Amino acid sequence: MPSGIGYFGGYGNVQRSGYATPAELGAKPWALDFNVEAGWPSYPTDQRVNPNTPPGLLWQTGDWDPGLRHWSLPFDVHLSEWLQDVDLAAPSVLAAREFASHHDEWKAARRAVAWIHRDDRRWQSEWLAINSELEELVDLMQRERAAYLDEAWLQSDNIPLYFIHFLGMDTPSKPWTVELIRCGLSIGNLVYMHYKDHFRRVRPSTLCPGLVPPWGPPRHPAFPSGHAFLGHFIALLLLSIPGVARRYGMFFNAAPKDIKATEFAFEGRKPSLSDMASFLYSEDMRSPLLWLAWRLARNRERIGVHYRSDSSASRSLAANIWAALLEPVDPLMDSPRIEVPTLHKVLQRASAEWS
Repeated sequence: MPSGIGYFGGYGNVQRSGYATPAELGAKPWALDFNVEAGWPSYPTDQRVNPNTPPGLLWQTGDWDPGLRHWSLPFDVHLSEWLQDVDLAAPSVLAAREFASHHDEWKAARRAVAWIHRDDRRWQSEWLAINSELEELVDLMQRERAAYLDEAWLQSDNIPLYFIHFLGMDTPSKPWTVELIRCGLSIGNLVYMHYKDHFRRVRPSTLCPGLVPPWGPPRHPAFPSGHAFLGHFIALLLLSIPGVARRYGMFFNAAPKDIKATEFAFEGRKPSLSDMASFLYSEDMRSPLLWLAWRLARNRERIGVHYRSDSSASRSLAANIWAALLEPVDPLMDSPRIEVPTLHKVLQRASAEWS
């Protein structure tokens, strides 16, 4: 599976507990007891830093995991360093190389404003927006973190396993569907890491230490969320398979404001880019697979390593990348056409496994 960690040598002996997570930031037990005792708060969540107060607080080059620090450099369309720890024979890696060659079509400097809603970028200048998100993370910590902790832990480095399990499949029976998931991982890794370096947002616990993530956070910037991007991008790739869309796609044919109880369908369909733009991050799209994508994203908020806007922005970004790769060009949605022949071949073979 592509990781983007880069060269094996040259970084020293870096021990990690997970992807881009130093061993010292591995899982630690923190009692999720929110009773106030002896005058001290259960967790010091009221003390918060405004990152926009001069001189400002942004992710620095030295904050990256050493194996990912190459993302702070200008984008390399040849992926020289990224390719060092991947299987060069894998179709998913060739798809990523083809995709990288079109960097000018999807780079953040060109597409971020159109592809990421302004509300998800308010944190760049508005403390009220940041503080509201921190309040939500404190609430999630108190109400939901304990219940989802084990699930979030396994999902940290095992997103594909959750898709495979949810679809009730395995590698021997559907090898090309698994390869399509790997295409999502490899292409997705290029996108969200590039956008992370563009925005350089610090993690929530940097601003509010009392959030105390149970592990991590990983040593790469917060915005956009890698888990949210991969969850939605992989879901959309899989829903491009007609047999998957029928069982796991959208089970109605109207925008949310137009839905009536009688309009719910009994067979799913592939979503469109306009569908993805019409629904808010928190709205039920009546798609089992998009529900899984949302849950993967939400769990990262529950453990305090991502803000809601990280997840929402990733959902929009993933939908636009997916549309540029596989959907007809829609000039109203500012969607270019990015040609990745290997991805189309993998999708065709994966579709045959569900016919």
